[in-house]
Amino acid sequence: MCCLVACAHASEGPPASGQSGAIAHYAVTIFDNFDGARVRACVEGANIRAWVPIDNSAAHGLSGAWAEGTAVEATNGRIPLRESSHTSCVDYETRFGSSRFRLDDSSAVILSQAQWLWRPDPFPQGLNASVRFAVPLGGQVSLPWPRSDATYFPAKSAFFTETYGVFGDFARQTFSVAGATVDVARLGPRPPDDDVRRWLGRAVQTAASVGDRFPRDRVHFVIVPVDSPGEEVLFGMVRRGGGPSILLLPSSDATVGQLEADWVAIHELSHLWMPRLVPEDRWLSEGIATYLQEVLRARCGLQDPTRAWTRIHEGFERGRRSGTGRDLSSESRNMNRTGAYHRVYWAGTAFAMEVDLRLRQESNGEVTLLTALSRAEQRWSADARPVSAAVLLHAMDDAAGSRFIEELGGKYAAKSDFPDTAHIDSREYRRIRAQITAPAEKACGVSAESSP
Repeated sequence: MCCLVACAHASEGPPASGQSGAIAHYAVTIFDNFDGARVRACVEGANIRAWVPIDNSAAHGLSGAWAEGTAVEATNGRIPLRESSHTSCVDYETRFGSSRFRLDDSSAVILSQAQWLWRPDPFPQGLNASVRFAVPLGGQVSLPWPRSDATYFPAKSAFFTETYGVFGDFARQTFSVAGATVDVARLGPRPPDDDVRRWLGRAVQTAASVGDRFPRDRVHFVIVPVDSPGEEVLFGMVRRGGGPSILLLPSSDATVGQLEADWVAIHELSHLWMPRLVPEDRWLSEGIATYLQEVLRARCGLQDPTRAWTRIHEGFERGRRSGTGRDLSSESRNMNRTGAYHRVYWAGTAFAMEVDLRLRQESNGEVTLLTALSRAEQRWSADARPVSAAVLLHAMDDAAGSRFIEELGGKYAAKSDFPDTAHIDSREYRRIRAQITAPAEKACGVSAESSP
């Protein structure tokens, strides 16, 4: 049995205390082979009835639970307490499912915290939570949560929404860009640290150019190199439980220049300007992020403006050929089953483009989709649970001083055919299109400084 040590990290200090007085402490011991964990969880200052998993998919991994040394029978992952008290502790063991993104030659795994983090039920408002880890000797942990030395401090959303965590032996680096702390966990030897810093630093600054600031104080990246000839970055996904965490799968053969010019990291970062949306409204968030990945790269010199508009045209054509004939809301809700991704993403892109063109035309260039997003973003709740498109659209109308965005969004959601986009090539809009992709060197400049 390999001895266990608590993993150490740079001190950043715990977050500000909540107001309820309730405190939860977790001690998480990762098993030697990284296939599970034993957790001791205690809550003080709140009466709770049970400990429950973040979602039902994690419930099957619970292999045992104990209260004061006595086995507790759990149902659907729910660990009941015999009686409510102001201090309640349980011990439980979970077995992890296989990590989809684990490298064959890596001794690190990528896990959702849902596989080991159970929350108190009912959940105390203003709960202050801390998590300490013990991992096999030489191992470490990387999560998108504030930390101080060996202790992490997850926010409320970490108990309701999944995020990425990395456990084991991996490379780690931290730097600052656009006022945000960038924390990177990388499995495998490539890309090297200098290339990662240049690639992701440029991507964060490009996303920040929406509002001359980045919408989060910190962002966590998990980098898993893969064998993917012909594609600079095979896949990307953002999760938000307790803070934004972005998984990226770059080609192990990609050069740093190719990574900088690629769209995937900028697409995922663009999502952070918006709240997380319910499944039927994903056309909106995916469409805006797709539009931004093209126009921001053109504004920041990562692709030629002509190429940006060509890519958008080509995307519209793919969107027209895709889909099942449902309205856009239904296509969004079912796209993981039907595969109608092009229809959903590019119809949403058409919406973003139409909003941008109309805002610029009506304001003589003073108000844009970018300024509307930047102003509206400050209204989102810190809670990472999904909201409806109406929340985003109404806030954008208010921020832009317009009256058409929410109504237009309703029309797009109800359409069962692909929107007409021929007007973007008209003489009326050519001048505005040039403004959209005009260079913005000042907003796109990069200044990355290593943290101590």
